[in-house]
Order: sequence, then C-alpha cells, then structure tokens
Amino acid sequence: QMSPFITKEQEEVIMPLLPHCSAGRWCPVFADVIAASNGKEKGIDEIINYFGFSLDETMSFGDGGNDISMLHHAAIGVAMGNAGKRVKQAADYVTTSVDDNGIINALKYFNII
Repeated sequence: QMSPFITKEQEEVIMPLLPHCSAGRWCPVFADVIAASNGKEKGIDEIINYFGFSLDETMSFGDGGNDISMLHHAAIGVAMGNAGKRVKQAADYVTTSVDDNGIINALKYFNII
C-alpha cells in the first residue's frame, strides 16, 4: 500500500502509470493506492472462505471513498452517516454516524442484534 498526499488531478496523472493498482480516497488530498487484486473485497473473500460462509452472509460498513468497492462487494453495504455523498450512494443502507452508534444501529435495523 502507498498513501500519497495528492490531489484528484494528480491521481489522474499518476494512476495510468500504475496499471495493476487501484486508488481510493477518504479525503480530498490523500489516496490509498493498493494492488488491484488486494482490496478490502479480497479480505472479505479470504475470511468467508476460511470460515465457510457465503458472500450472501456478509455485511460491510464504510465511510470513505476507499470503502466503496467493499460496500458493493458485500451482500449488504452500509454507509455511515458521516460518509460523503458518493459513499452513501454506493451503499444499500445508510445508518447513523460513527459517533452516534452507527454500526449498532444498523445491526439493529437488520435484526442481527
């Protein structure tokens, strides 16, 4: 992982030079650059394979641009209330903010707890 402090415009120049990488943002001047095959969705897949779960049994929570692919990948993607517009649009459900017990509130909403 590389975490450069770059603008969106600089990212657009740099990323074509890194064809096997992907970038995600959680703030305007910071990017997470990772190997395209090792995103958060890869972590989900590794965990469910290890424990014998299916992707249909997964839920992910995110609040930054670097969480969007994970929200799409899980069966249920939950955006935190403090997330930006793009993250909320990518989610299946938007809960309250991190500071307002967003994860607990989402788990209650889906009758998990």
